[in-house]
Amino acid sequence: MRKTKLSFKGDNTIEKKKKKKRKAETEAEETLPEDGWVAVDHIDDIKGPILLLTTSTDPASVLNCSDSSSKVQFTPIDPATPLASYEPTTVSQVFVAKRLPDSSKLCFRSAYDRYLGSDKFGVVQCEREAMGPSEEWEVVLREDGLALQSSFEKFLKCDADGRARADSENVGFKEVFQMRCQAANKARAKKKKVDVSINAEELEVDHIKKFHSWGGGRLVLSQEDTTVLRKAKKEGNLNETLLDRRSKLKSDKFCK
Repeated sequence: MRKTKLSFKGDNTIEKKKKKKRKAETEAEETLPEDGWVAVDHIDDIKGPILLLTTSTDPASVLNCSDSSSKVQFTPIDPATPLASYEPTTVSQVFVAKRLPDSSKLCFRSAYDRYLGSDKFGVVQCEREAMGPSEEWEVVLREDGLALQSSFEKFLKCDADGRARADSENVGFKEVFQMRCQAANKARAKKKKVDVSINAEELEVDHIKKFHSWGGGRLVLSQEDTTVLRKAKKEGNLNETLLDRRSKLKSDKFCK
């Protein structure tokens, strides 16, 4: 006879499942390494020191900033070192990522206190000590890595000579990069993520308060059916659905 788990009247099986899920998430957070370098797989991971690598060269290369000039170049890494465990060998390979206030864009400061930027012709340099629009980058996450889009709506790439340029209209193999961050920063970012048990409708209100630019403190919500949010939450694409709903309100600074 097949044994089945005993159940009792009044047992809340849903709450038990939620507790079990929260426990699994906590255990996963506790197993995250606190030192070394790890791969970036979420926008919240891009904070503090980072490395930018490309597999479009053979062997793979890492982005370097010169200590004596504004030159930016991808230089080959040791082929014997797996990309998944690569760590910087010089400070010139390390950039400090910082999110801009009230924006989805980031800036990247080199170890020599100069910002990574691009002009309208796609020339990438690290020369300015003060940050401006040319030093702003939009991160586009993909399944195979990420792409960096300049303020001129062109994508960063590594050309055949290892030069860094930002003149690509579309994202291809040369425009996809692997980014690595410090494990301690990623662990802290994981712990700050939104609780998955939060109500989808409440989450939409929080997002609109954060991202909308209506004047006078007005709060304008989408009039579409909120059941779409609950469905998106179950399917794992809630953030994309929230972005789509906000973009239709035509006042969102980050949906255009």
